Amino acid sequence: MRYQLPEALNSFTRTATQFVALEPDAVFAVVGDLARTGDWMKSFNGFVVHDAGHLAGNKVDLLPPGRLFGPLHTATAPSGSITRRNERERLVEFTQPQPGGRMILRWQVAEESGGARLSFTVTLSGPGTSVFKLTVANALCRDFSVAAARLYRLLPSAARTSTGGEHVVIAGGRGFLGRNLAADLLCRGHQVRVLTRSLEEHFPAEQLPWDGAHLGPWAHALHGGVHLINLAGARVDVANTAENLELLRNSRVRATHILAEAAAAAEQPLRTWVQASTTAIFGDGKQNRYTERSTPPRTAAEGALDEMTEVARDWEAAFNDARINAESKHIVRTSLVMHPDAPLLTPLQTLVHTGMGGALGSGEQWMSWISLPDWLRLVRALLGLETAHIEAELIHAAAPQPVRNEQLMRVLREAAGLPGLPVPAALATLGAKVLGTNPRIALTGRYVTSEVLAPSDFADTTLAQALGLAAN
Repeated sequence: MRYQLPEALNSFTRTATQFVALEPDAVFAVVGDLARTGDWMKSFNGFVVHDAGHLAGNKVDLLPPGRLFGPLHTATAPSGSITRRNERERLVEFTQPQPGGRMILRWQVAEESGGARLSFTVTLSGPGTSVFKLTVANALCRDFSVAAARLYRLLPSAARTSTGGEHVVIAGGRGFLGRNLAADLLCRGHQVRVLTRSLEEHFPAEQLPWDGAHLGPWAHALHGGVHLINLAGARVDVANTAENLELLRNSRVRATHILAEAAAAAEQPLRTWVQASTTAIFGDGKQNRYTERSTPPRTAAEGALDEMTEVARDWEAAFNDARINAESKHIVRTSLVMHPDAPLLTPLQTLVHTGMGGALGSGEQWMSWISLPDWLRLVRALLGLETAHIEAELIHAAAPQPVRNEQLMRVLREAAGLPGLPVPAALATLGAKVLGTNPRIALTGRYVTSEVLAPSDFADTTLAQALGLAAN
């Protein structure tokens, strides 16, 4: 009897979408021209279109990303072709033969109230799918909202359906949440500046250098009645050492202090200050349930963790104790943001694809989460850019249905079509020590929901859909 690979191993589809405040036909005039794809999508090096025009059947070469895979593909892969193009549907499709299968890339522009919905879909088939989805497909989709923002900036102002917009400054605007927020706001016609420690080539928002600790020319960005979102802070998944703990705390507290000082010097108050925090302020919550009315633990016996509870408490205290010059202010405690590109997903997917995708530790630890689109919608509401404006000063960005670690790992395993051995706490701790990460991030958890947000404030999105593992 011939062995047949599970469907999850020989087929893969991922779709990324972004709203843009642009005329749909103007968007497709660029998107439908594959020779121009490299101008706005930087997740690969574009296409070489060999035949004149954009007709189906035209020969096209994909210039993929990566120092290793890119040259290998260019040297060995056959040319692909435009296999479908429909002006009325604003759709163009490219097909690339793969060993024993194929890869299809599809762009489509749909009319949506106030602009257009731009979609990009990667579909893989064949026995090489499990390799290509990790090396190529996810890389092609990564940062699609940022690519869409480049496209927005590329098109002439006459194509825009929204003019003026709000002025928004994002501190820490180049991390996962910051770059997606900056791109989303840009695509909706708003003026966005990000404060960053290092400049990124081709980033669509204006970048202002800062060190998160001292005043500088960047402070002038807070003049003129702007909105401020403070997401600044060092990466949390690091070994739990005194040095790292100081970095986690200082990178958040100092940034908050210096932003407050700059805002106080502005002639006009900020329109809004949205201050980031984390639901990890509740530490190792065990089976407790927490809402905005709950008091974070104070001692280790209550579940407090120095690298989570104490850092978050100091972070919020820096904001609450400052003289905030703003018309409205909010602290947003964000739970785990679920998205295919979320930093938390990479190590979990690595475990799944190496056969260690079972529960981590007991598997009973709660994981509160929110989808990226819901988080973006929440921030827009806090800025007054959505119909349902939110007035509360403390908000938990957490979906109504927390899951246990065992449930999350099962979703990842089922999507991959692979079995998975459980990872005992001792093994997880050893692995984290080797990798220089913090095992308590995975081995502890908390059940956090919101009394401020209503179920209607969230899209009807499952965990698998938020992770891009199931169709919406």
